[in-house]
Amino acid sequence: MLTSIEFANEVFEELSQAIDQACKERYWFTACRNARVLGLKQSDMSNGAAYGQCFALQIEPDITINLTYQSVESCETLTPTDIARFELQLKHGDVLIKAYRNEFEEAPISLVRAVRHHSYSASL
Repeated sequence: MLTSIEFANEVFEELSQAIDQACKERYWFTACRNARVLGLKQSDMSNGAAYGQCFALQIEPDITINLTYQSVESCETLTPTDIARFELQLKHGDVLIKAYRNEFEEAPISLVRAVRHHSYSASL
């Protein structure tokens, strides 16, 4: 049987792999879905500048895992893009045991979209 810290390490490793997969796929929901499957509780931490979600798992009163996801606008390029950022932490009390970060540039959404107009006739 696993100790609490061994279990926490396994969850941490699974989540770090899910983060990498989400970055590879450029689809943030992959990591978030896996967090919920592993029992982490989701809460919204969005603000006016960014969309964000926090996932937390309390294994024991002093062993916690937190995963945060934020989508923030990057001003580092000529064309504004959103950056998806993940941060994963394993804490024992107030001590940070492990941390993992990864991010990806989200595909830009074109401001100009092709619109198809269908003609029709209406008889009165």
